[in-house]
Amino acid sequence: MRRHAQSTLLSFGTILAAASIAAAQGPTEVGIEERLGAILPLESFTFADEEGKPIVLKELFDRPVILTLVYFRCPSICTPLLQELSRNVNNCDMTPGRDYRMVTISFDPTETSDLAKLKKKNFLTTLDKKDVSPDAWRWLTGDEQTIKRITEAVGFRYMKDKNGVDYVHAATVMFLSKDGKIVRYLNGVQFNPADLKMAVIDASEGRARTFMRTVQAFCYGYDPVSRGYVLRLNRIILGVTVLFVMGFGGFLLFRKSRRAEPQRDQGGKTA
Repeated sequence: MRRHAQSTLLSFGTILAAASIAAAQGPTEVGIEERLGAILPLESFTFADEEGKPIVLKELFDRPVILTLVYFRCPSICTPLLQELSRNVNNCDMTPGRDYRMVTISFDPTETSDLAKLKKKNFLTTLDKKDVSPDAWRWLTGDEQTIKRITEAVGFRYMKDKNGVDYVHAATVMFLSKDGKIVRYLNGVQFNPADLKMAVIDASEGRARTFMRTVQAFCYGYDPVSRGYVLRLNRIILGVTVLFVMGFGGFLLFRKSRRAEPQRDQGGKTA
């Protein structure tokens, strides 16, 4: 009876926690829906490289890949994201081109290879602490259909801004194994070299990590007004409250069950 009551309370608490998290997160029109463990059909994606030549995505996956989805004219979080990526690459003891490859794809179908070539030139100069070959960081553009397919495949949600020119979108760095398996997301525009190194190691081994990314997604949310990630205190308070209720309920059940147990005297007889 006691085990049944505890099990019921635990199940109720789990359902309550899941419902609370879902309610707090709200709709996912813009943001990141992590697809950890999914394998991209690399041979089915053809883009244009910096020279305007067609390239099948599979050609770039001869090693783990750090994938970023941005648009080159972005006035907000795309540049800070790429600058943060560049800073961490500079300060990590792994080297692009040797340990991994970097691929940046524009999700704006109107952007051209000429713009991709210019952005590549500018950002390669930021990797001043590394001897990086131009092939280590590739910049691609594509047509609308191909872009929609890959953004959907990796769970990247975005939409047109009210001005009809820019986009409202989230910021993330994705890590994929050489067979196209999604193994890590680093969401937001701040991370560190240790995060990058561990994610590359995970990508090398094809090992998807989920728990810390789930915690991060719960505590932080994308704010389309400020176009950045903000700490969701209401979610944290809600989560702590749910855990407290579950813990306190379990404690009360434990005390009640202890009191209900028959007391025995020193002779082993029931009192």
